[in-house]
Amino acid sequence: MNRTERLTGILIALQGGTRSASQLAQRFEVSRRTIMRDIDALGELGVPVVALAGRFGGYRIAEGFWLPPLHLSADEATTVLFALDTVGEAATSPLGASHRSVVDKLQAALSPPVRTDAARNLASLHASRDHCVPDANVLASVRAAASERAWQRIDYRSPDRATSRVILPITVSAAGGRWYVEAVDSLREAIRVFRIDRITAIQPAIKPANADELVIHASSRVQSYEHPDHPEVHARLTARGVALALDHPDLRAWVIDSPAGGELRFRCPPDELPYYGREFLRLGTDVAVRAPDALRAWIMAHLTALLRHHQEADAE
Repeated sequence: MNRTERLTGILIALQGGTRSASQLAQRFEVSRRTIMRDIDALGELGVPVVALAGRFGGYRIAEGFWLPPLHLSADEATTVLFALDTVGEAATSPLGASHRSVVDKLQAALSPPVRTDAARNLASLHASRDHCVPDANVLASVRAAASERAWQRIDYRSPDRATSRVILPITVSAAGGRWYVEAVDSLREAIRVFRIDRITAIQPAIKPANADELVIHASSRVQSYEHPDHPEVHARLTARGVALALDHPDLRAWVIDSPAGGELRFRCPPDELPYYGREFLRLGTDVAVRAPDALRAWIMAHLTALLRHHQEADAE
């Protein structure tokens, strides 16, 4: 990194808040003395750097000062545009109109040569996307509710039924091309993960009278998930099964990888075994459940029912 790049980096860092000389020196891998000289150089260039004394002091940019638009290189522009492309096509993005507008603004800010080079780079890159794209308005409502800690009533369509429930969104995440919300579920009195593309309607809900107790109870259930009284789930995974499990929000934390494949080991409340049974069925022959017996019996019963269904269809 040359000095010009370092000065730009320091300016960007200070724009984000107060930083000490030691923090800047560690970040840019130079001495504190070099940072002090760089701070002086920024001041000579007209950047209003404010020095704060005291234990929690350091340097920051004076309020009201903002960086002019950054001049991105072709590689930097490619990185940003490709990252946006992984979310989905701008026209149908789950992030809505803001996705299209930020792409347009980035394209407009690029010089013609950089825009041409970035377009050539992007032509050789491909991002696979899931077809289960959530509705942009639903995703926006879920994100807002998680940020504001606001209770919501949702209509949810799972593989086997449709339900209406009241939830308190906590975090929104994307994994394997799908979007999920972790939320306190008042129906189950537990923290559950919902696929956002399966939420067909969402609207603000009246805060439950026992909301505080619900949150505490749900959080305590998460903390006691590995309670020794709960059944232990043990399953063997193929190499492909490991990859699939690592993309699953409720399985990835329990994956034990190995050169020949891997395994899953965790405990869960007994009433959640059917949920994991359904998820294991989706993994097909890439998973083999060893324990507990109740989960193996649940899977065998569903496979037997499926076999009987197809045998009866053949007999018709």
